[in-house]
Amino acid sequence: MSKLMDRKDKEEHSSWKNFFKFYTQIKLPWHLLIMTAIFSFGIKKVNLMIVPYTSAIYKAEISKEGFLKGFIIITIVSLFITLGYKLVSGFFNMITTRNARKIVWEKFLHIPMSVYDKESPQGFVSRITSDVELAVSAPNSVIEFFASIYGLVVAYLEMNKIYHNLSKLILLVIPVAIVVIMIIGKFQYKIKFVVQKALSAITNYFGERLASIHYIKSESMENEEYKTGLEASMTKYKADILAAALSSLQVPIGKITEYAIMIIVFAGGAFYVRSGKMEVKGLVDFYSYSMILMPSFFEIVTQWQSIKGSQGGTAKIVALMNVNNEITDGRVSMNRPDTDIKLQNVNFSYDNENNVLKDINFTIPKEKKTVIVGVNGCGKTTIFKLLERFYEPNNGAIKFGDDNISDIKLKEWRSAIGYVSQNGQLMSGTIKDNIAYGTNHDYSDEEIIRAAKLANAYDFIMKLENGFGTVVSPFNSRISGGEKQRISIARVIMKDPEYLFLDEATNSLDVICRQDVLQALGNLMEGRTTVMISHDMDLVKRADHIVVIKEGIAEAEGTYEDVLESSEVFKEFIGAQEVV
Repeated sequence: MSKLMDRKDKEEHSSWKNFFKFYTQIKLPWHLLIMTAIFSFGIKKVNLMIVPYTSAIYKAEISKEGFLKGFIIITIVSLFITLGYKLVSGFFNMITTRNARKIVWEKFLHIPMSVYDKESPQGFVSRITSDVELAVSAPNSVIEFFASIYGLVVAYLEMNKIYHNLSKLILLVIPVAIVVIMIIGKFQYKIKFVVQKALSAITNYFGERLASIHYIKSESMENEEYKTGLEASMTKYKADILAAALSSLQVPIGKITEYAIMIIVFAGGAFYVRSGKMEVKGLVDFYSYSMILMPSFFEIVTQWQSIKGSQGGTAKIVALMNVNNEITDGRVSMNRPDTDIKLQNVNFSYDNENNVLKDINFTIPKEKKTVIVGVNGCGKTTIFKLLERFYEPNNGAIKFGDDNISDIKLKEWRSAIGYVSQNGQLMSGTIKDNIAYGTNHDYSDEEIIRAAKLANAYDFIMKLENGFGTVVSPFNSRISGGEKQRISIARVIMKDPEYLFLDEATNSLDVICRQDVLQALGNLMEGRTTVMISHDMDLVKRADHIVVIKEGIAEAEGTYEDVLESSEVFKEFIGAQEVV
């Protein structure tokens, strides 16, 4: 039991450490934060300065000389300080939110792909929106927390000056109140964590479903998806109910403490007045300061809940900010002659238990077309992920000539590679923007047109109402799969890479589109080192080098004739193609 408590304490300490570290990574506008603190403490100071005036009102002493003038001045000062606080804290929140989103977005662009493979990318949307806003609220809450402590302490000291015996009775409430605050804070941390996790899940769900609305409608799955959507909403609803229930507790808890203090003030005050130990005027002054002390305590409870809520709600984004970035530095440059790529005794596992690749060895010869074939799940896509350096091998090495590819500067390595997936990836923007995406040199419209023509995309683009200015997106159903694929090929042609990675680039295309894409790929592969994952016999027969993967190992490699003679998997593959 003690070990469990120790572990929880360590986790809590670690979460606080990481929570504070997050703010060191954001460019906080410290001048605005300091001004916010000054205004916040100023508000508490002015409220304390008003007490003698409110006390005078209770004692019917408003006719005293200077009362009205002083009361008006202090009220105007209070108004301007409150206005200043609202303006400065508002600008602080806006600027900090902007800076936080900037640093979080930069982080998301540089964390390893393995992080995205573990959590759906749509789920990251709420991390950069609501999580950031929740994190930004914490600095103001911390200032308000300490300003409220200041107000409470000063009010108590003034009460102690008036009659210390009565003020000592109030101390009996403090230990119980502190325990209650700590308990509420722990619950607030956990519930906010659950709420933000539910928000991430629901954002992921609806983002994914809306992106696939065409598929949902074509399969007549509206009713089923409606029910599933309700379940996703219900998860968030339940989390919100828990959060609302806890938030509602802060009012009665704060009020109970206030009433306890009030009872002490009036009951104890009445006793001391009757016994002649305290004057009525002193009791009025004492009560006036208690009206500062009680709201200050209530504010401490509220702000502590807010701080713990921010800590819990941002736990995931704080954890992501602590993930190590991809290593981009390298001692080797890609500014060198083309050479073979070799996988040497490569082992890889996603979970450190089940190896996907098992001591695999094969060569990708320079300036040749290599095709990788094998049944689904044999490790082909994993090989591409290793070649693109989204993951590192657990053992073994991938060599570019005599150098390990992990020693090559990452940006240069990826810039040398052109990738075409089976889905024809588009970004939101014009067709021209999509073709030029990733191009790292100045280009002309003539280059865009040339790339489109080589990709067999020019004719269909010009038939569109706005031609190259047509706006497309990943969810644009007006562009067919084959057309998306040809735009992707045009993009790679514009990039003019030294190496091509083609991942089932002709998969799921109709006969006419397939021929257009094959011709475009032929133009693209000319004179380049090309690696393909493909079950397309046209591409397989065009290959100079074939690698057959079976259960994570290279069963055979060589020419078409070589692997046909030595590989049972390839023989089955050819047989299946002939049947089709």
